[in-house]
Amino acid sequence: MYHRYIILFFLLSLLSLSSATAQKVTVNNRCRQAYTKIIELRFDDAQTLIDKEKQDNPDNFYPLYLENYIDFLTLFIDENESLFDQIKDREDDRIEQIDLLPDENPYKNYLKANIKLQWAIAGLKFQNYFSAAIDIRSSYVLIKKNREQFPAFKPQLITLGVLHIIIGMVPDQYQWILSLISMEGTVPQGVDELNRALMNTQLNKQLAYLEPEVLFYLGFTEMNLGLDANRKEQFSDQLSPFTENNLLLTFLKANMLARLGHNEAALQLLNTATRWKGYHPFYYLYYLRGEYRLRKLDSDAATDYLYYTSHFKGINFVKDAWRKAAWSYLIKGDTATYLQLMKKALSEGKTEVDADKEAKEEALSKKIPSTIFIKARLLFDGGYYNRARQQLMLADTSNFSIEEKLEWCYRLGRIEQKTGNINKAKKYFRRAIEQGHDSKRYFAGNAALQLGTIFESEGDFSSATKYYRLCRSLDFIEYEMSIKSKAKQGIKRIEERNNNFQNQ
Repeated sequence: MYHRYIILFFLLSLLSLSSATAQKVTVNNRCRQAYTKIIELRFDDAQTLIDKEKQDNPDNFYPLYLENYIDFLTLFIDENESLFDQIKDREDDRIEQIDLLPDENPYKNYLKANIKLQWAIAGLKFQNYFSAAIDIRSSYVLIKKNREQFPAFKPQLITLGVLHIIIGMVPDQYQWILSLISMEGTVPQGVDELNRALMNTQLNKQLAYLEPEVLFYLGFTEMNLGLDANRKEQFSDQLSPFTENNLLLTFLKANMLARLGHNEAALQLLNTATRWKGYHPFYYLYYLRGEYRLRKLDSDAATDYLYYTSHFKGINFVKDAWRKAAWSYLIKGDTATYLQLMKKALSEGKTEVDADKEAKEEALSKKIPSTIFIKARLLFDGGYYNRARQQLMLADTSNFSIEEKLEWCYRLGRIEQKTGNINKAKKYFRRAIEQGHDSKRYFAGNAALQLGTIFESEGDFSSATKYYRLCRSLDFIEYEMSIKSKAKQGIKRIEERNNNFQNQ
């Protein structure tokens, strides 16, 4: 009897060992198709492919990662905190299953690193800063270890690039934490890794399914941190082949076109994309379409903003949507509706992003803003620079307050900068800094940032550094993190250039 138990235990152990070692990762054609559908935001189509793969190849662990990607993008787009609370345990469940893979498999730590990074980014949406920091640290350690063990494994360059960009963007006041946990990286380093990853996807057919994802990360970084408008134009062109069926990259291209001043093209793109069927609801596109319509002073833009507020159940840009809907009535002289909608900007939504903070401050002030500045700001954001300049130049400045004179100088500086009148732009920006040095508004801070970018593009790195540092020293509230982060990246770019020059 005793020997029977020994034999039974031995057989069960063999079965257990066989089960564990049978697990694998196979990125076959069906998985690549599912990945493509996920990046396109066609989650239902992707899930159908995933279910078929799980049925046909139950020992393939790659579908675990694909399902995690759907969860991540769903949370990121919807900003549904209750859903996050319901499904956050899936992270640990999936990590435990992937841990069954043999250590010799390069996908083991790669998939674990990606899953942890995705949940970290999702957690940041809901202010879960501590758990997000732990997950980012874990992701960093895992992918670094994977690179040391499998240096030729090409997909990991994407994860490395994204992590190094995130680390490079950490505000100065938190740098000590990075030192404490031995994490280091810069934005240029991450961009270089992503560019190499992009090249891999274009040269290797087996990795081609990753190209849209890499383009998104590169484009998002270029759009927010890049200086070269020509580079943005080139990147926008690279996205064109994907804007017929990829909702995520269509969103990116529309955003980039708008940042470049091509408002009509961006609006046309979203007019098409919002009619597509079979995609995960992406209500933020209606907010953006409202932005693009309002920037051409289309008073009917309120319909898009109100569609957004009535359908989107997430956190961000709700207050600003109410404010922009109110603006659309104000610019046609309906102050009563403006005041009514601004009450919604006070009572609904949160203040996690700068636009919502600004909307709340405007609602709290109970002041009706000048339509001169609203129109000039909107027209400038839409790339209608001559119309924006006309709004400001025809204004009677004799009765302007100190704050209004500051904004007048700043906005004229931005218009002259965009239209290539650089000497005039410098003059207006310097005046804005002089007048707004002690203001809590963002005008002086961004004027200093723009002077930094101008001098950097001219090769006057000493002056550029001076104004980047001035920007970071000014005490203002609006858009502080975004503006000062860009100034920080400017300083880093110049320091890296100087170091490279000295080492040559």
